[in-house]
Amino acid sequence: MRSLVLFAALALPAQAEVPRISLIFGSDALNAAPEDIRLVRRVDEGERGSALIIRLSGSFDRLMSDLTSAHVGETGKLLICNELAVEPYLNAPITEALFVISDTDIARVDRLQALLTGPRCAPVPES
Repeated sequence: MRSLVLFAALALPAQAEVPRISLIFGSDALNAAPEDIRLVRRVDEGERGSALIIRLSGSFDRLMSDLTSAHVGETGKLLICNELAVEPYLNAPITEALFVISDTDIARVDRLQALLTGPRCAPVPES
């Protein structure tokens, strides 16, 4: 009976997790999984708020450059676990897969950091 239960569990379709980070311009997107994230660093500036510095693997630099070169002058969406983090306007191409998200809402920064560094994209309790 034990092997039957294991077989049934293996037969279930796997649920694909949403990308940890997505940068979207129109129908074009750069999507990164948790293993593609090399750095998440937080900088706290007291009353001025906090920032998250996010660096993707170097293999994303070319993808970032290609995507942003094609969309200069446009506004995109940066999603973290499908949650809108920021809507960046591109003045020029970005050649490094590096994001900086700053906000004076510390609870929002806490939430985005938890989504970025957690084991999977899942609801994070509101603080």
